[in-house]
Amino acid sequence: MNIIIVNDFAYADGGASRIALDTAKIMATYGHNVIFFSAVGPVSDELNTSGITTVCLEQHDILREKNRLKAVIRGIYNKRAAERFREVLLPLDPYNSIIHIHTLQKAISSSIISVANEMNFKIIYHLHDYGVACPNLGFYDYQKKKICHRRSLSVSCLVCNCDRRSLFHKWWRVLRQGAQYHFGLPRKVDAFVAISEFSLHILKPYLAGRTVYMLPNLIDAQKGPRVETERNHAFLYVGRLSAEKGVTLFAEAAARLHVHAIFVGAGEEAERIKEIYPDADMRGWLSHAKMESVWREGLALVFPSRWYEGQGLTVCEALAHGIPAIVPTKCAAMDSIENGKTGLLFQNGSLDSLMEAMQQMMSPNMAKIMGENAYRQYWRKKWDTETYYSKLIGIYREVLEGL
Repeated sequence: MNIIIVNDFAYADGGASRIALDTAKIMATYGHNVIFFSAVGPVSDELNTSGITTVCLEQHDILREKNRLKAVIRGIYNKRAAERFREVLLPLDPYNSIIHIHTLQKAISSSIISVANEMNFKIIYHLHDYGVACPNLGFYDYQKKKICHRRSLSVSCLVCNCDRRSLFHKWWRVLRQGAQYHFGLPRKVDAFVAISEFSLHILKPYLAGRTVYMLPNLIDAQKGPRVETERNHAFLYVGRLSAEKGVTLFAEAAARLHVHAIFVGAGEEAERIKEIYPDADMRGWLSHAKMESVWREGLALVFPSRWYEGQGLTVCEALAHGIPAIVPTKCAAMDSIENGKTGLLFQNGSLDSLMEAMQQMMSPNMAKIMGENAYRQYWRKKWDTETYYSKLIGIYREVLEGL
């Protein structure tokens, strides 16, 4: 089978790209002809050494494009991406090829969807975020720093200045959303892949009645001994240090409770975290190997996100190590824990509620019981590479049978 993986970036810039790269490698390992189509380099060594044909346009993503007029136009319709994508598809047989889109809003644009439709190729779209519906991709009001409950592209949505940059940028996002619809997203996508029941519940009204498959993301975790959380004292945060991720909320809770708080990651809120809690243990981004030693320090993972999220990969990674997680209500990470058994829920955005959950977790007995439950339940699922491949190739084949 020919499998064309579409992703804005040819390297792992975040969770969605990580899944795109892993999917490409898995499919190549099982003998499929994999083409990785991207716009922004550099090309990851993982692709170069995995027998994958990589097409990279060597463009900038629209936020880093210095020519702002070019960025505005390309974000709505990337002409070069459409032309190059047509060249990639031309020698392929539509009856033995599937297009699997992971991300396209930050560089590639929806221009490729109309090309694929014209050439009779089947398309699967992976719902890593909420961009198929929401102009700012997350149903989040950056100005008010809270979840947005407006109907996407309704009058109230159009006049709301919810963008993190400006109202002008919001209007450009609305234009991009209109272009997506014009070029076939979601109407001319054959099927969607959802990564959590929570995110699917939010997105389902916007999917034009298309077929949706549930496929939780594959977690890069190897089974080892359970972390003895009952011996640890550090609360962990792993991810981008940005406002919508709620990192300052965690910093304030840690400061008031005078606990050891480890932040793994980087972002614009790093300095603010240190202002709130000078004793915060800032580790920056770490390799997978170095991250293993950090997990061994953990009492619990705090996932303080203020917005919906798509799944919450770090919560699953923590559970795989036997580390319970503290996650907010109104967040997709809720799907990954059992409240009171493998983790604790706190009220989204509430400092008092987060502090209460952290105080409960500081009981060694509770940390041990929840850690044991988390470890046992995670590995009972047997969600490994072989299972992931089997489910995904089954989706590909079922969609192709519709030709």
